[in-house]
Amino acid sequence: MDRVRDIEEAIGAHARWMSEIRQAVLDARFGVDVELIRADDRCEFGLWLYGPRLSAEDRATDSYEEVRHLHAEFHLLAAEVVERAAAGEAAEAYTLLYGEYVTLSGRLALAMRAWQARLLQGIIGDA
Repeated sequence: MDRVRDIEEAIGAHARWMSEIRQAVLDARFGVDVELIRADDRCEFGLWLYGPRLSAEDRATDSYEEVRHLHAEFHLLAAEVVERAAAGEAAEAYTLLYGEYVTLSGRLALAMRAWQARLLQGIIGDA
């Protein structure tokens, strides 16, 4: 059950990070660390995803690989959104933010929920 709870917390961390990116778009002209945004292993979600709480067995699953890939893609897109805002391309930044970015975020959340459901099925199946 720890992994199921961990995934729930990771989903919450992802939602909080999305709010921070929205603020980063607003603050982009004042200097935002785009490389920190681009790094998928420094946010709370990434620290969990790459950290010691997940086993080698967890990392060998298709669920983990899908989440890892989507999370990395999400960070690259977030960095692009902030870079555009910093370059004075606010309309383009908001178009990405409320289009492709939100869509990718939803795909990541769905992948996390699917992983969680597979874990729950395994737990229930073992009972």
